[in-house]
Amino acid sequence: MGLGFLVVFSEPGSQVSLEEFQDWYNNEHVPLRMNHLSSFLTGARFSAADSLKPSWLALYDIDDTSTFQHESYTRLRANRSPREGDLVIRLEVLDRRTCEALTDSGESMITSSLASSNPTQFVVTHDVDLPGGQKIDDWIESTLQQLRSVKGWVRTRTFECIDNLKTGAAVAGKGSEEQSVSKYLVLHGKRVLCHVCIL
Repeated sequence: MGLGFLVVFSEPGSQVSLEEFQDWYNNEHVPLRMNHLSSFLTGARFSAADSLKPSWLALYDIDDTSTFQHESYTRLRANRSPREGDLVIRLEVLDRRTCEALTDSGESMITSSLASSNPTQFVVTHDVDLPGGQKIDDWIESTLQQLRSVKGWVRTRTFECIDNLKTGAAVAGKGSEEQSVSKYLVLHGKRVLCHVCIL
C-alpha cells in the first residue's frame, strides 16, 4: 500500500468555544495520535488566513494507507473519551479525509516537510475535479509548470481521497450529497502569504 495522508478540516462553531477547541486538540486529540502511533510520521495544524470556513486544518503524513483500517487507529474513534465524544457532536464541521499520496514536487531547501526545523508556514488546499478524460498526471504536470513562476511557491503534493466523513451541526440531517468530496486533493506549500490563483 502507498503512503497515507490524513486531512481534517474543522470549525468549532457557536457551541464550542475556541479555547475549548484548542485545549481538546492540543492536549487530547493530537497527542493520542502523534505520541502513541508510530504510523503518524508528521502532524501540523493551520488556521485560515481568510474568512472562509472551516477555519482550521490538520494534516498528518502516515506511513501506509493500511493504518486507516488498523485497530490501533480505528479504536481512537470507537473508544473516544467522554470529553471528546461530547465535543465532536457540538462542532459545526468535522470533515475528515483519508488519502493516498500520489505525487510530490519535492522538498525545498527554503522550507521542508511539516516536521522539519523550517516547516512550511502557509498552505493552500483545493479539490480537483477533472473534466472527462483528463488524467491527473497531465493536470499535475501542467500545474507544476505554471507554479514554478509563482512567488513563494515551494512544494505541491497531490492525494487521492480513499474515504471521507463529514459530521457536525452544519451537515446534520443533510443528504448524501453533503458527504461528497472531490476525488483529488492538492496541497501547495508557500513561504509567503499572498494571493494564489488556483489553476
